[in-house]
Amino acid sequence: MKIVLINPPHTAIGSRVPDDHLPPLGLLALGGPLLDAGHQVRLVDAEFGPMSLPALVEDALGDGPDCILIGHSGSTSAHPTALQIARMVKGRAPATLVYGGIFPTYHWRDILAGTEAFDVIVRGEGEATIVSLI
Repeated sequence: MKIVLINPPHTAIGSRVPDDHLPPLGLLALGGPLLDAGHQVRLVDAEFGPMSLPALVEDALGDGPDCILIGHSGSTSAHPTALQIARMVKGRAPATLVYGGIFPTYHWRDILAGTEAFDVIVRGEGEATIVSLI
C-alpha cells in the first residue's frame, strides 16, 4: 500500500522560531512499523518553509497514495489546519484519511460529528495499532 504521512504546517508562533522545529516523532513512530510490514511510506513535513497548503496537497497526492495519515505535535492549535488539509484531500482523491495525535485522541467524538473529512481517528499510541489498521 502507498502511504503518505503528513506533518501539517503549524501556525503557533513557537513553530515559526528559527531552529525550533519539532520533528514529527509520532508520525515517524508509525512509519517504521509500516515500512517493516512492506508498505511504501513517505513523509511530507510541511513545517519546513512552511509549505503552503496547496503545495502540501499536491505533494501528498503526487504518487496516488492509498492512505494518508495526518498527525501533529502542536495538537490543539494545529487541528484547524489538519482539518483544512483533510477537506482539500477529500475533494481530490479517494485515499483513506487517518487522523491522530493528542487533540484527536481526546476530541474524537466532536471531530467525527463535525466533519466527514476523516475516515478514521486513531486514539492513543498509534504504533500499537497502525499495522493492523492498514
